[in-house]
Amino acid sequence: MDFAYGILGQTAVRMHGKMSEQWGQRQTRNILGILLTRPGQRFSQDTLISWLWDDDLPGNPQEALYKAVHRLRPALEEADVHATVARSGDGYLIDLDEGLVDVAVFRKTMWKAHAAASSGDHEAAYESAEAALSLWRDEPLPELRTERADNWREDRIKSMLLPAREFLTSQLLTLGRPDEAAGRMQDLAPEHASRLAFVKLQLQIYYALGQSEQAQAHYLDAHRRFHDAADDTATAMLRAFHDELRDRHENPPVTPVRRAAPPTHPLPRDLRGFISRTRALDTLDQWLRPGSPTRSPAVVLSGPPGIGKTSLAVHWAHRAADWFPGGTIYLDLHGFGPAPRLEPTDIVDRLLQELNYPFDHVVDATARAAVLRQQLTDRSILVILDDAENSGHVDQLLNVLSECSVIITSRRRLGALTRRHELAALSLDRLDDRDSLELFVRRLNGRGEREPDAARRIAHLCDGLPLALTLIAESAARRPGLSLSTMLDQLRDPEMLLSIGDDGDDQSLRAVFSSSYRMLEPRSQAVFRLFGHHPGAEIHVDTLLSATGLPAAETRRALETLVALHLIDQPGDTDRYRIVSIFHRYARTLSDQDHDSRPLRRLLSHYYSTAYHAHRMANPYRDRPPRLDPEPGIRPTQFTTPEAAKRWFLRERTNTIALAAVAEQHHYFEIAYMLPHLLADTLDRYGFYDEMSTGFSIAARAARANNNSHAEASSLNDLGELNLTLSNHKAAEHALTQALELATADGSPIGVLTININFAQLYRHTGRPAEAIALFRRCITHAQRNGDVVREAKAEQYLGETLAELDQHEKALPHYHRALHLRALTGDTAGQATTYTTLAELHLREEQFAVAHRHCQLAHAQIAGDLTATMRLRTVEARLAAAERDDRAALRLSQEAVELAERAHNATGQARALEAFAEILYSRGNHEDAVDAWRRAAAFYRGRGKDAKADRVEQQLAAAGNPHAIPQARDGERTVAIPAPRRSTITNG
Repeated sequence: MDFAYGILGQTAVRMHGKMSEQWGQRQTRNILGILLTRPGQRFSQDTLISWLWDDDLPGNPQEALYKAVHRLRPALEEADVHATVARSGDGYLIDLDEGLVDVAVFRKTMWKAHAAASSGDHEAAYESAEAALSLWRDEPLPELRTERADNWREDRIKSMLLPAREFLTSQLLTLGRPDEAAGRMQDLAPEHASRLAFVKLQLQIYYALGQSEQAQAHYLDAHRRFHDAADDTATAMLRAFHDELRDRHENPPVTPVRRAAPPTHPLPRDLRGFISRTRALDTLDQWLRPGSPTRSPAVVLSGPPGIGKTSLAVHWAHRAADWFPGGTIYLDLHGFGPAPRLEPTDIVDRLLQELNYPFDHVVDATARAAVLRQQLTDRSILVILDDAENSGHVDQLLNVLSECSVIITSRRRLGALTRRHELAALSLDRLDDRDSLELFVRRLNGRGEREPDAARRIAHLCDGLPLALTLIAESAARRPGLSLSTMLDQLRDPEMLLSIGDDGDDQSLRAVFSSSYRMLEPRSQAVFRLFGHHPGAEIHVDTLLSATGLPAAETRRALETLVALHLIDQPGDTDRYRIVSIFHRYARTLSDQDHDSRPLRRLLSHYYSTAYHAHRMANPYRDRPPRLDPEPGIRPTQFTTPEAAKRWFLRERTNTIALAAVAEQHHYFEIAYMLPHLLADTLDRYGFYDEMSTGFSIAARAARANNNSHAEASSLNDLGELNLTLSNHKAAEHALTQALELATADGSPIGVLTININFAQLYRHTGRPAEAIALFRRCITHAQRNGDVVREAKAEQYLGETLAELDQHEKALPHYHRALHLRALTGDTAGQATTYTTLAELHLREEQFAVAHRHCQLAHAQIAGDLTATMRLRTVEARLAAAERDDRAALRLSQEAVELAERAHNATGQARALEAFAEILYSRGNHEDAVDAWRRAAAFYRGRGKDAKADRVEQQLAAAGNPHAIPQARDGERTVAIPAPRRSTITNG
């Protein structure tokens, strides 16, 4: 059920692979929700306004609508499936395939449910209806509370939700599951439960559960309500329905009682306190019950080792014993165990033996199979073939057992077998946290109640694997003096977890998992071990194809084998593979024991090479570390757009930082200190500062271990710059001091100059402007002496900003002009745009509007599509328009600045633009929206660690109730912020 937009609940959009409700402002979400009710159809402005506000209109509803639509458009650019909000006449429409909205998916899924019911497949009908209803996250569009929205919402509930719930409940009754149907009825609101259709269903449920007194009381109550409401039609229909229903249950047809014969082969005992698996048991009922319209001659029950396949099959056989008067035969085929495999001919002999037939009288194996088939004729027998190795292990037996009901369990999916014989197949899932905890606590015999938190954490550690839960509970029972909290700490060690139950009888998790691992071909084993080297649970197929060192076709076959054995999963994304945590721990122990270093080297090389390509695509004009030669055979992921490269960085950021730590641990120091630097620009853009800090710390340690003082100084410089950005001034000073000592000892004039510029910035931001000015001047002299025009320009720019912040505009001007001249010499158009924008702001403060306009025009000519630079310029232009009393232009330009900052994912830029936007809104008398913008600006500043700026904005908020105009904030960095010299600028001088 793939869809990209949802309105069956709060308006949701699929972003970065997940449906997100937390995006955009409320009014932006509401606009999208309205348009999604009729994709591709026009909504006039009047219609949209009535949907949004009823009679409680804002001062200028058309302008408010225009603002909301303009906020919506850039927000949708982050969606995985792009949708365009287009102008149409005097209104708007959303250009989107209707099938991408959850409402359409709901209708299509319910159509499938009705089609399945019509064909007699009630289990499929129930599952489709269940899937459709799962799309309803909440009442539709809950944030819209207007008459139009209420009417639309009520119509959808009556025409879609209630009929679907009625249908699903009726299917549960048809499937013979009245207890589940009763639970569904409890979910109904009282006003819906009193409808005639649901009253009928409730009566059916009561009678099916043998609760005739409750049924009679419910009927009388509903009859009275319909009569009091003068609904004669409903009253008559209910009476006729109840009379027929009561007669059918009070006078059932007489059927002969079947006497269950004792099983010919004793089943293993049924487990005490069997947990959950209700749906799986019901599914087996439908597929194996004699006379069922959905009956299958055999069922394949598959799942990973320890998931409980045998337990489920045995439990169901005990429960369904009366259906098989000929008895039940259970055979362990030893497909994966340490004992020799039971071959097909041996299975035939065992079955004949269970039927008390002297199989040694027939010498030929084919003849014995024919005798077995004859012996099974007209006998209602259940055969459980447990632990089949593969399809070929049991394939030829199915024709022999055609007169029986058969359950086959296997760790493999046995796809070839199910296709060839058209068998039903059921793959067991892991238990959820609730059922895992219940199973674990039952096995603990009361200890779980004394340490509930530790019990919950241990149960979660087992990843829903019943075998792990059972083995750990048994181990705890044998050691009553060991607290569960202590056991939890021990189990966090993979070796300890996998060794639980190792009492010499091959029942530990390691032994069970190893029995599957040993069945793999060597190349499949190698691919499985690669999952152990990878830090994350999910791996992109490009990574696997590149890092295995195998031909692509062989890698794909190995992956298919691992999926078939349930050792890994392939979730909704067909290009990614996932390994559950407990198998990941097992794979990690295998990779740790692997003395071949090539798989890890290839994995690290793939990530490094891909990160290098992604950085080059996403940041073509940024410096980057020197490129390392890739390992032989590595095929790094390629990117065709900057957006694709950024998405890779975002999706793989946690893995990349973790792999940098792995590289450091295994002494691959060059990769360890280069990976974080390649990732840093994207992390900075999106505000992932914890990962940046961790990465730079790893890089500094790895460079030190590799005796690379240049790289260590560069990493410490970046760490210092990051802490400076976050206003962690002590940490910034510590890192920069270390970096300066290294660069000085190494005799790197470029390094010393770069770090001193950052030191001057530190002085500037910690209220020491005199020291900042003096150091900037020394940096300028240093740069001139070394012929370093780039850093000279930066020092001149920062010096001008520092002087401007002190209102020394005349002194600032020559430094701005000098920076502009130097940047023109080097062809630094982005730098020129920044300086022109800064000059425009300075002349704006001096009320020299014509000069400010000229500098804005010159900045425009240099920007060349840079969103961040354009956003800064728009902010200055908005303030300039406001100063000239052109309120309409000021509002438009400030709004554009906010939208550009959002598109650029520049949190500080958003804060600056919102602050300017708020001041302009406030000056126009729109205090409510101004307060909202100030609050958002303060939140962005706090998130960036700029507490002083956040405090300043909050002071403006506090003054918002004051009748006097709020003065403009004056902060040179607000509208111009040049990134300080970055890591790669520290090189040999």
